[in-house]
Amino acid sequence: MLGQYQNYIKDLPTLELYRYENIFKVYQIDEKNFYFYNIIKNIKVPNDIDNNVFQLINYNGTMPFTTLSYQLYGTTYLWWLICVLNNIQNPYDVKNVGKQLKVLKPNFVKPVLDSIKAQLQ
Repeated sequence: MLGQYQNYIKDLPTLELYRYENIFKVYQIDEKNFYFYNIIKNIKVPNDIDNNVFQLINYNGTMPFTTLSYQLYGTTYLWWLICVLNNIQNPYDVKNVGKQLKVLKPNFVKPVLDSIKAQLQ
């Protein structure tokens, strides 16, 4: 069973570029209109990325990660990338309060996303 990305399947809605779902392929069962993602794969940021692509920010814990994503990148859809970069399993966990977060500088988002996507192939 070979998967395709959702934006290449005409029966499914097109997703905005930075949506979490865009890094996973969609699979179909028995030629029916039932589609699913294989989200079991782990998403990891490559270890060999130059530290110059990151910046550190202080996170007070009161701002949702979607809002932080919007402030940093102009889209709410990259909240998941902030969590992955900082090994945050639960964005609502109070242990994140007062934490210094590592975030990508905006001009490096696309190359890093492309690298993550290639890793999942």
